[in-house]
Amino acid sequence: MSPPERRTGGLSGIRGPDPPLDLRRQAETLLQTLLRAEGLPDRGVYRPGEVCRLLRISPTTLRQFCELAEHPAVKNPDPRALESFLVGCHHRIAHAALVDWLMRNQKFEREG
Repeated sequence: MSPPERRTGGLSGIRGPDPPLDLRRQAETLLQTLLRAEGLPDRGVYRPGEVCRLLRISPTTLRQFCELAEHPAVKNPDPRALESFLVGCHHRIAHAALVDWLMRNQKFEREG
């Protein structure tokens, strides 16, 4: 058995960086909380009215968020962009897209 190594130097008592936050888990938990608060079931796809209730935004704002995601040529997409798809002429938002949006916007500061 070899003797334990001795560390010399002034940094031995400093902790390393904290582990990164699991934003996806936090966003999923937040979505589940919002769903319970609004009395909505956990589904794979949500209608615009349901998403407006969950995020407490107007239909116009939701439409703008969906339109921001419709331009894939943009190099740095807006964090408010919400992925959606059309059924006929009606937007639908997937559960995973909503979780991704919540992840991006948990720390996003709104202007004035």
